[in-house]
This record gives sequence, C-alpha cells and structure tokens, in this order.
Amino acid sequence: MTQVTDTEVFRACRTLFGSKLQLDRDFLFYLQPAGVRSAYRKRAKTTHPDRFAVSSGDTRTKQHRMFQDLNQAHQTVLTYLKQRNLFSSANFSCSYSTYTPAKQRPQAPPDQQQRRGPLPTRPLQFGLFLYYLGVIPFHAMIAVITWQRQQRPALGMIARRWGWLNEGNIQQIIHHRSGFRKFGERAEHLGLLNQRQVRTLLFHQRSQQKQMGQYFVEQGYFNEATLNQLLLQLAEHNQTFRNGFNSHYYYFHHS
Repeated sequence: MTQVTDTEVFRACRTLFGSKLQLDRDFLFYLQPAGVRSAYRKRAKTTHPDRFAVSSGDTRTKQHRMFQDLNQAHQTVLTYLKQRNLFSSANFSCSYSTYTPAKQRPQAPPDQQQRRGPLPTRPLQFGLFLYYLGVIPFHAMIAVITWQRQQRPALGMIARRWGWLNEGNIQQIIHHRSGFRKFGERAEHLGLLNQRQVRTLLFHQRSQQKQMGQYFVEQGYFNEATLNQLLLQLAEHNQTFRNGFNSHYYYFHHS
C-alpha cells in the first residue's frame, strides 16, 4: 500500500470537506469511512461533468478536472484510513458493549451508520469514546468539535494578554513553516514559549469553553444522569490505559 503523507491527506480533505472546516490531526483522528463517503457523494453531485454537458468547452474542461481531483482526493483519504487502521489494529483489544441511553437520541443518516470497533487500548477524548460505544454517530462528533472550537479564545490572544507573547511573536508563530503543527507546538519549536507555558495556555483555553457533554445533553442524546455515568466509564478507561501516554491525552476527559 502506498504511504500517504500528512500533507497529501490534508490537501485531499480540503477538497472533500471544503475550506471552512478546520482540518488538523484531531480531525484525522476522528475521521471515519462513512463520513468520507458522505462528503464525496455531496461534492460529486455538484461537480460531475454531466451537469455541464451544455456549457462552454472551457467550463466542461474545468469541471472535468475538478471531478478528477475529487476522485483522487477520495482515494487518497480512503488509503490513509486503511493505513491508519492497519497501524492501530494491534492496539484494539478492550471491548465495551454498546450503551443505549433511556432517552431517544437522534439517529445518524443511513449512509453514516456503521458498526463500531472495540475501544482502543489507549486514552480517549470524550467524543471518540462515545463514538466507539455507539452512543453518537460520526456526524455528531464533527458537529460538536465545530461547536466547541467556536467558543475557544485563541492561544495567541491569551498569551498576549498574559504578557508571554507580543503581536510580533504571534505573527512569527502563525507564519512559521512547520507542516501541520499546532500553534503551541510552533511556539515551542521557535523557543517563544516553553512546554509548561503551552500546557497552561491549553488548560486555560479549554476551561473557557463549554464541555461536549452539555452539547449532547442539549441535543437529546442522553440526560445528565447518563452523562455522569459515561464520564465515570471514560475516567476508568483512561486510568487503565494511561501508562505510556502524556497526561494531556486523557486529563480533559470532558472534552
């Protein structure tokens, strides 16, 4: 199997999902084939060359090229998911039964319903934990990530308010070429922030946002009592598999 690089898969995801969705390693971590297929079908309906059969030659050529790019992006992301699953399959051993809340929850569209695998033997964030349990569908994970990130103050804004960075530092970090590293990683790489400062900023940033559990309660996936039960299960899971992982991986178990 041809290895797909991070740059290639991010470029392909941009073609499939559009430019408005924030793409990062967290997005790739949550990404599932059902979501890829759904995005591909949606894009294909608007870009297929047959829709432009009576258009000018230039337009038909442009649409044909766009449709080729879409097909290539689709294959690239599917290849990435296969190699990701091959890499992680050896770590899957602990299985949980599917938890069905008493309160009726929204159902995923038919093209996004699929059988969940067993819980990975590593610390998990709350959304992925719920997905593997079968409590939420894939599209709900994307929705809650977008909902939550809209509330977060930017790390650079916090660091500037605290006097750790100035505007020049922030622009230097933003424009630093370092692949798909996040803001904090780039700041550390440039020596503008240390690891303790980045962790403090991340902790404060997350403390300013609403928790994922609130979103799922408001959307009717489960009630407050079930939320507390699920959080306890997550804490137990992450405590069991915490060895060998940085604490930030599981510390924020609400998010």
